[in-house]
Amino acid sequence: MRSLAATAVALMLFLGMARNAPADPSAYQIFERARRVLQAQSYPDPLCYRTTVHVSEGTKDEQEHFNAEAFSGGDVRVEGISDEEQAAPHESSGVNFRLSFSIAWNTGAGGQTGTASEDAHRKEASPDYLGLPLISPSYSFGLTSEAAENPKQDPVDTAHLHTIATVTAVNQVYNVSLRGTKTIGGLYTYHLQLQPTSNPNRHRLRDLWVDVYTYQVVQLKTQGNFTDSPMSNVPWLVTFQSVDGISYIKDETALQPLIFPHDMTFTAARISFDDIHLADNSSILLPTMDGQAALREPMRN
Repeated sequence: MRSLAATAVALMLFLGMARNAPADPSAYQIFERARRVLQAQSYPDPLCYRTTVHVSEGTKDEQEHFNAEAFSGGDVRVEGISDEEQAAPHESSGVNFRLSFSIAWNTGAGGQTGTASEDAHRKEASPDYLGLPLISPSYSFGLTSEAAENPKQDPVDTAHLHTIATVTAVNQVYNVSLRGTKTIGGLYTYHLQLQPTSNPNRHRLRDLWVDVYTYQVVQLKTQGNFTDSPMSNVPWLVTFQSVDGISYIKDETALQPLIFPHDMTFTAARISFDDIHLADNSSILLPTMDGQAALREPMRN
C-alpha cells in the first residue's frame, strides 16, 4: 500500500514538473535568437584577413590568395594582385602596334587637318577567376538587417488613455519552419527552413543551422550569392568559424557549376577566409579602382 502511495506521489511530482518545464523554442524564436546573437558581435576595425578563391575547370584546379581588410563603415579593400600573380605576373600575348590616322574637315574652305595615334594590342580577360574579391568574413547575409524580422510599434501618446491591449506589427521577411536537428562539425544544431514572403531575389536565405546551446549560426544556404551572375544564380552553402570568440564566415561553396559566357565553366568554386586578425601597424591597403572586375556582396549586410 505504501509502495502504491509512493508511486502516486512520484507520478504527481513528475506531471507537475512536466507541466512547468519550458517548452522547446519555436522556429521563429530560434531565428530571432540567432539574429540577436549575430547582431551582438563586435568586430575589430579594421579587420585584416586572407581570402582564397578556389575554382575547378574540368580536371584543372586553380587557387588565388589575396590580402584584404574590412572597415566598420562597410569599406573593403583588397591588394589588387593575388599572391600567385605577383609570383608569376600575367602576360598578355599577341601583337602590339600603334595606329596613326588623319582627321580633316572643310579643307576646301580653309578647314583644319589633324593627326591622332592610338596604341592597339591584344586585351585579355582579368586573370582573377571570379573577380577581385571585395568581400568580408563578417558579412551576415541580411541577418543583422532590421528588415529581417523586427517587431515595430508605432509611437502613440497614451498618457490620457486606458490600455486595453498592445498590438505589435512584425515586418516578417521569411516564413520560418523547424525541420529537425543535425550534428555539423561536432555541433548539435537546429535546422531552420526559410521561405521569403516577398522579393526572393533580395531575401536569398533558404536554410539556417543554429547551435542549440549558443544560437550561433553554424551554416546557411542561400539561393544566389554576390551581385553578379552566374554567382548570383546558383545556390551556395556557407559555413562559419569562431576566431577569438567571434563568428566569421569560414567558406562559401557553390552547389552548382558556374557557367560564364564564351564557353567558360567552373565545375566547382569555393571562397574561404583565414588569418583573421586585428590590423597591425603595417600600411593600409589602397581602395580598389572602380574599373577592375570585382566580386561583391549586396550593400546591405
